Amino acid sequence: MLRDKEKLRESIIKKTKEIRNLGEHARKGSDHLSYRSIIYFKIKKIKKVKGQEKECFEVTCKYKVYTLTEFTHPPEMDEFFTEHYLDKFILDEEYKILDVKKIK
Repeated sequence: MLRDKEKLRESIIKKTKEIRNLGEHARKGSDHLSYRSIIYFKIKKIKKVKGQEKECFEVTCKYKVYTLTEFTHPPEMDEFFTEHYLDKFILDEEYKILDVKKIK
């Protein structure tokens, strides 16, 4: 069983940074800067599943990604710059991510 919740969280967030293109960006052409980061992260469910060779785990996570731009906007516009996700990550017992299923 995946007992180390912090290690599980770190592994999933690392993969999320890759698949959701988090970090600093410069827009092509205009060079406007933006920074994408996770502002909310929750592990919703952990389920044991049968892998091809060994036991695996399906972990459902809900998270939000916020895009901060160099342009200011009022706080009531924050939701416009926030993306909501629900994904399933398939991991082995060593916390290695084998697959990602984007749900929403």
